[in-house]
Amino acid sequence: MDFSKHLKSEIDYSGLSYKELSQKSGVAERALYTYVATKNPSMPPADVTYKIARALGVSVEYLVTGGTEKTPQIPAETRFVAETFNTLSENDKKSVIALLKEMKSHR
Repeated sequence: MDFSKHLKSEIDYSGLSYKELSQKSGVAERALYTYVATKNPSMPPADVTYKIARALGVSVEYLVTGGTEKTPQIPAETRFVAETFNTLSENDKKSVIALLKEMKSHR
């Protein structure tokens, strides 16, 4: 597998649309399509590859070579929860924590 196939596979696996991945990574949606094109896909510069990998929660090495663990970073859903939590007011954070504790106690 090559970069294009790894990227397409990870986009599909993540459930993100190209628009969502573009917003999350800061990489233009049109550029993302060129990286997964079936005919003559292009390879992005290293900094762009890093942004895409980070947004997908995988390593650059995995996208480029298919090597190493697929998701050595924090899973995308967990990262989303943490990022969203950090935007909440202190009062809302306390409410979320209380809700999580309550949910955990009923498992």
